[in-house]
Amino acid sequence: MSLRSLLFVPGLISLFFAIGCGGGSGEKLVPVAGKLLVDGTPLDGVVVTFVPEKANSAGGTGMTDATGAFSVASLDQNLPGLPPGKYILTYSRMRLPDGSAASEPKAGTPADPGIIRVETLPSHLQTPNSKVLANQVVIPEDGNTKLDLKVSKTMSPGQMGPG
Repeated sequence: MSLRSLLFVPGLISLFFAIGCGGGSGEKLVPVAGKLLVDGTPLDGVVVTFVPEKANSAGGTGMTDATGAFSVASLDQNLPGLPPGKYILTYSRMRLPDGSAASEPKAGTPADPGIIRVETLPSHLQTPNSKVLANQVVIPEDGNTKLDLKVSKTMSPGQMGPG
């Protein structure tokens, strides 16, 4: 057996192993976007996080604009979209103590550590909870770009969910 053969076979096996164990990085992403209303009102700056029910990916996030619109990017691949599947949602909206938005630092400069931000949404929206209807969504094989999320700051048994 030649030296080339001795090196080729283990190299080929390693290549197949690396391809097969790539994790979520090669998973098919489908488009995910929509609109979030909190108590019927759109809020800007809400980070909507999609936590997969099964550990098939790292999930994704999107941030709402002034109209409540958002689009989701995968945390695994840093690309638009998510793998299809069931997700538990969390919501977060950090603001200055007076309720205003903190200005974003200029590119290349660190954030001012003296700026204190506080969470403005209640804990039932911040915590992944599969029992809260508003915190669940299923992303189909062809994606969903018209995801309507309606949540309330007050927790009630009949809380609205994704539409």
